[in-house]
Formats: sequence, C-alpha cells, structure tokens
Amino acid sequence: MKLRRVLRTVSSILNDPSLNKYARIIPFTFHRKIGKIPLHLLLTYLIFRHGRTLSEDICTIYPALNNLNPPSKQAVLKRLSILNYDVWYQIHRLFLERIYIPEKKKTYHGYLLIAVDGTFASLPHNEALDHIFGKRECYKKGAAAECNSPPQAKISVAYDVLNHVILDFRITSVNTSEIPLLFEHLKALEPLLKKYKVILLADRYYGSAELFKYCEMKGYKYLVRAKKNFFKKQRKQIPEDKMDDNFVVVIDKLWQKRIIHEQIRRYISIYPVMHVRLVKGKYEYDSEEITLNREKRITHCSVEAEYFTNLSTAEFDKEEIIRLYHYNRWDIETNYGTMKGIINIEQLNSANPISVMNEMMADIIYANIENIVRNESDNQIPEEEQAIHLVNNKHVIEMCRSSWFVRAVYTGKMSVEKLQDLVKECARVKIMIREGRHYRRWRKFRNTLTQNRHRIDGRNDPPLAKIKTGFVTTNH
Repeated sequence: MKLRRVLRTVSSILNDPSLNKYARIIPFTFHRKIGKIPLHLLLTYLIFRHGRTLSEDICTIYPALNNLNPPSKQAVLKRLSILNYDVWYQIHRLFLERIYIPEKKKTYHGYLLIAVDGTFASLPHNEALDHIFGKRECYKKGAAAECNSPPQAKISVAYDVLNHVILDFRITSVNTSEIPLLFEHLKALEPLLKKYKVILLADRYYGSAELFKYCEMKGYKYLVRAKKNFFKKQRKQIPEDKMDDNFVVVIDKLWQKRIIHEQIRRYISIYPVMHVRLVKGKYEYDSEEITLNREKRITHCSVEAEYFTNLSTAEFDKEEIIRLYHYNRWDIETNYGTMKGIINIEQLNSANPISVMNEMMADIIYANIENIVRNESDNQIPEEEQAIHLVNNKHVIEMCRSSWFVRAVYTGKMSVEKLQDLVKECARVKIMIREGRHYRRWRKFRNTLTQNRHRIDGRNDPPLAKIKTGFVTTNH
C-alpha cells in the first residue's frame, strides 16, 4: 500500500542518524537512543502534540510511545530549550528528497502551481520574544501609538497548492519584508524546481521587476496581482477598454543599481528589456455573515483587479488567469487557516524563544504529514463526486492524532488493514465545495466583548479595535 510505504519513510526520517548533529546546541546532547526523552521520541512528541496544556500532551502522547512513566514537565521543557531548531529544516529536506520528489504529482497543464504568501502568528507576552520577533505597530489617527499587543512572528511558506505540500518555510521577525523571504524560498527550491515547469502565484505585495526577471532567468512562469502604482507609466499606454494586453519595460542603469541580487543584476544588464502581460478582470463572490440578530446575510461582491503575468495568451486566456489566481492560489490561505485554527500553531507551551521555534516548526512538519493522509483519502472519493465534495480536513487532522497512528509513525510498524480503515473513515466524512463564498472576517462590528473563545469559519477570533460605538475586528 502506497500510504504505508510513505508513512514508514516518515518514520525512518524521524529516526535518521543525521538528525543528531543538527539537533545539538550543547555538545554531546541527544547522543543516546535510550532514556526517557531521546531525540526520536522528542521529535515525535513535538509533531503530534495537540493538547491545551503541557501536562495533557505528556499524559496522552508519551504512554502511547513507550512503556515508561511519563517525564516531568520540567524535563520536557528543558529538552525543548536545548533542541536546535535547525533539525526541522533537515527533516523537511529529507521529506522532500525521500517522499515529495519520487512521488507522481498533480499538475495544471503540466505546471506545478507554487503559491508564496506570509502570515503572522501571535506569541506569548514576553520581553525576550518582544526583542527577537517584535510587534506590529499600532496607529491611531496617523500617529504611532503605544499598544499592549503581543509579539508576533512572521511565517512565510512556499506551497504546492495542487499536492498540498509545504515546500519551504521561514519563521522570522514580524518586520521582515515579504520579498526577501520570497527569494529565500526560491533559492532553497532551485535544485527542486529546475526539474519542473512552474507557475509562481503571489499577491500584490510580491510584484517587482527583480522577481519578474528572476523568473525569466530561471524559466519560471509567474502570476502576480498588480498594485495600482506599479509600472504606472507603461500601463498608461494601454487603452482603458483593453482587458488583456502586453507592455514593455526597459530597466535603465539607475534602476539596475537598485537590484539587490548580484546574479539578477548581471542578467538584467545583458537583457534589460522585459515583456509583461497585463490582464484586467472582475472577480465576483458571495460574502456570508451572521448579523447581530443571528440572521444569515449574503452579499454579492464584485472586485475589479489587474494581474501581471508572463503566461502566453495561446496557453491561458483571460478567464483562466483570473481563476488561477483567485481559485488555485487561495489554497495557501486555506492552509494558513488550517494551521492556525485546527492545528493550532499559535498554541505554545513555553515563552522560551528556542522552544517557540521548535513547537511552531514541528506543527509545519505535521501539516505535511497529515496532508499525505488527506491526499490519499481524497483519491478514494469517486471521480464524479470530486467536483462537489472533498475530504473534511479537520476530521483527517483529528484521526492522525489518534494514539495508534502516533505510535505507528514512531515505531514504523503499521498494518495495512488499519491504514485502509483510516483512509476509508477519512474519505467517509466529506464537505461540500461551495465556490465563491467567503466569510467576512475583518471590520465586523461588535457591541460587546466575547467572554469565551469564539471562532469565525473555524478560525480563532481576530483582534479587536475599539471605536466610539463598540469594537470591530481587525487584522493587526
């Protein structure tokens, strides 16, 4: 069975001897394979932890992994604080090398669809976390204002939206710009992506001449939502009623000096002319919200948008470009929603910066593992139903946290029958695909503060901003 082979590979990765040197901050730690918390046991624990408290995780996961008495909270926290989080990058590299690369992949017209985006994760109030990760600034009436917001980390991932795999990830300071993180992803993935035809999907904050020329240099295709003030002079040459046209940009010597990466700068000096396709379109969707009277209200919304791309008109028409961006790229947003709302990447057991990095990176690895089961379960849905139903990923995540599954991954011993039952159960619980429906999340008015944990579309309640008549939800 394919799933059994893949999960046994995951088990072999977590038990790989090469991880020891990456896991050490202090020399000679994590060198024993026995004891209460050897490296293999600690890594498995971190990946599959999901309780509300540290004690809950210790009491549920450790007994499933070995027959010893559970370790103390102090022992687990100590191990967490001396685990070098570089070990997760090595685990991820082995995951791509041994699982992602050999497997047959879903493509779109022969292209891998790679979406890049970032999000923010709230961290516990702590001076060390304030210093290392920083806070997002609060503004009131145009002037900077003091606020008691928690520190936040910026998470950026490169995500294969058709195969549901995180190909690269970065966790860094909240003030780190998105474009440098994008180039870190691309640099890390160069050996992998050179084997495939690639379409890079990104939102309006990633558009730059440097990125477009990099894609040209590497043979990638790109589709980026256009900012209104970008290539303003060249776009004015296109008639207002022209919905799909090309324009030419010449990157002069002064512009070339602002290019950060030396390799791209040299390429531009040889090929300064850039051809960009501009697609204008309208994206329509239904916004669904619950009013204060508990009534469901659906509002039809229409958004006019523009897109930069180097995809040819012969291969992709205007409507397909719009669908590629708004439908396929949206899966990276869904992935972030899953990590925050169901996997609970913001659920942390320590304010130690090293422990925080370890717990968050382990959740990213878990997202890739459960997506293996999700993909296998999706394949069990009859082909005629796949257009209207998909597997309930929340149910898959819960099933992959069961004691027998955690122990099977830890030991590498898993029966074909139990895995078949797992896939059958995951495929049984389906949700209906309802395209064009969005829940309104930001700028929702509230006249009172909620006293309990509230969720919007399965996600944690966003932060609130105080106004004269009450409170509104905000994204910072």
